[in-house]
Amino acid sequence: MYFECKKYLILTYIALSALSTNAQNGLEKIIVEKYYISEASDTICNSVGGKLPIGSLTYRIYVDMLPGYKLHTIYGNKNHELIIKTDTKFFNNAYVGNVIGNVIPRRNLKQNTVMLDSWLSVGAAGENLYGVLKQDDDTIETILHDLPCLQSSNPLAGIPIKVKDGLRSGEAVPRPTFFKIDSIANILNTQIIGSSIITNNGAWGCLGGAIGPDSLTNRLLIAQLTTDGILSFELNIQVGKPNSKPEKYVARNPIDNEIQLPSLIYSNQETKIIHSKKNNSN
Repeated sequence: MYFECKKYLILTYIALSALSTNAQNGLEKIIVEKYYISEASDTICNSVGGKLPIGSLTYRIYVDMLPGYKLHTIYGNKNHELIIKTDTKFFNNAYVGNVIGNVIPRRNLKQNTVMLDSWLSVGAAGENLYGVLKQDDDTIETILHDLPCLQSSNPLAGIPIKVKDGLRSGEAVPRPTFFKIDSIANILNTQIIGSSIITNNGAWGCLGGAIGPDSLTNRLLIAQLTTDGILSFELNIQVGKPNSKPEKYVARNPIDNEIQLPSLIYSNQETKIIHSKKNNSN
């Protein structure tokens, strides 16, 4: 009897574990990485790259998916608005900045503030380059700058980009497709106060689906944004496995089979701390 009960408990545990695994979200969470914080020495680049305010924080936003899942779209619709905004402005590098990361030439990343440009993505952080979390950077190739800028080691931004720059070579890195947001996304090519990307009928994504450069961790970069203001966003994201029903994750008010995910909503107050420290040091 003891062995029969033990066998039953083991089988029950296995069944419950299988159910738990099947119930996992294909989109586990959104990761926001604080990539770089500008300092006074970076102003040497401003004459070429455009004015980068001291204390600007560069964010990288990643989707963290289960293995086997692909990113389809980051979207807004009539029930779920897509919002990305700052109370100041997004930094646009005046030299070779663009609204997508793919078209920024690799050779130019070492010049002025090109590495801090604001753009949307489905993996790319430059020409034939994936963006990866700095902690996951293998350091095989690290950008060395022509001028003594982008050398900040502010601990609020974690690993300095002069040590690990979060770039990894990759051929044919997917290029994002825009759906009714071309003109809205162009805000990233300007320097308008109160910049925002807001839509209830647009999206960007990858028609064939996109996976992370490491298929096991499956983390995919979807945006890089630099601002000296407060960044906030509300995202809605569709992911899926091949030959399976897509999964939709929303920031608020899920309908039917939609899944509400807390990390799809973000607001960072840390820039207030950064600027407070900067002003107190003056």
